Amino acid sequence: MVCDRRSRLCADTRNILKAGVAAVFLVIILSAFIAVASLLFVGAKSVAGRSMADAALQVAGRSILSEYDTRLLKDYGILAFRGDEARMEADIKFYTDASLSPRDPHYALIRKSGSQVRTVDTQAEDVVVNLKEYSLLDLDNFEDQIRTASLTGRALIGGISGDAGESQSESGEPGRTLRKGSVIDSLPSEGYSGPLFPSFSGIPDLVRGGDPFQSGTTTFLVSEYALNMFGNHLNAAPREEHFFKNEVEYLIAGKRGDDANYSSIKTRLRVMFAALNEASIHADKAKMATCLAIGTPIALAMELPPEAGQEMVAGVWVSGETENDLRRLEAGGKVSLFKTSAQWATQNIVEIWNGWTGSEVKEPADGSGLDYKDYLRVLLFLLDRETKLLRMMDLMQINLKGTYAEDFLMREYYVGYRFSCVVDGDKYEYIEKY
Repeated sequence: MVCDRRSRLCADTRNILKAGVAAVFLVIILSAFIAVASLLFVGAKSVAGRSMADAALQVAGRSILSEYDTRLLKDYGILAFRGDEARMEADIKFYTDASLSPRDPHYALIRKSGSQVRTVDTQAEDVVVNLKEYSLLDLDNFEDQIRTASLTGRALIGGISGDAGESQSESGEPGRTLRKGSVIDSLPSEGYSGPLFPSFSGIPDLVRGGDPFQSGTTTFLVSEYALNMFGNHLNAAPREEHFFKNEVEYLIAGKRGDDANYSSIKTRLRVMFAALNEASIHADKAKMATCLAIGTPIALAMELPPEAGQEMVAGVWVSGETENDLRRLEAGGKVSLFKTSAQWATQNIVEIWNGWTGSEVKEPADGSGLDYKDYLRVLLFLLDRETKLLRMMDLMQINLKGTYAEDFLMREYYVGYRFSCVVDGDKYEYIEKY
């Protein structure tokens, strides 16, 4: 009996010991599971927090871009905002904190007290905004905006409608001249002298970039944008929205007055037509024979060779044809760059004298060629890139100062920015641009 009791006691003791060991083992395993679960929870919370912070910061960054100037977009198809780093830093912090710690009526259903509920228990700190490299005054940024506006159709929002609007001479109003010193001094092009021969500096672009008139190239898009957005002598800009009427002429000549700009364009066209007409008349044997017949007696009277008289008569004929070309363009006609005999208007040299003394315009048998706008397109191509873009900024600033905001300055506008921010000890960096 004693042995049986001892055996049962030993068996019970062994069972108790086994149960105790199992319990300890289970406690150890459970502790490990709890530790792993805690780590996973903390990790998930951290990942969720970073994801939430990243989303909040991206929304804040894009909210700044949504503050673009609507008038600049409406009139010129350009997306840009008026930037101030300190204000932007405050706005980004405000927008981010609003996302991380929102006050929303729906949260009141959960928290009847209506107290603030945080989705992430943190706030934005050390917000730093950098506007460097994103100024609209930067030529690359400005040109990129023009190119994008042209390709996306934003440039169709504004612009000068029609191709044959009222000319300045028909309007009866005198051309304007910019005289206000404060406006002139703040122009983007002020102080920029440009190349020595701006009328020919665009030629190297042809070597580097191929055909400048090919649709889709940057040079082509910028020129077409300018011709669409700004008025010219034969398609004047609306007086109430644009200071100058001869705006495209301003891009090319850069004068402070409408009349001076148009006069400069006429001078350039006169030089161009004279050179081309000189080449055309020398290629026409019939006209050169007429010049020789008329010039020989003159040359003999002056004791010069007949060829000298021939060249004098040819020069007079070229001068008259050139003047007639300018009048044809002013009247909305077309003039060929390289003329055939049928495209030469003053077939009778006597007609030249009548043309100089009156306002008569002779029309050729073949009236094909380029119109005034086409020649402006040629002159725009010959203009160097820097001068062209800076003067486009000039016109935008002058027009918006006069019709939108007196303190409007292109240099205060930006097309993007960089910013960094610290949330819960982690640093985030972003680049936001249109």
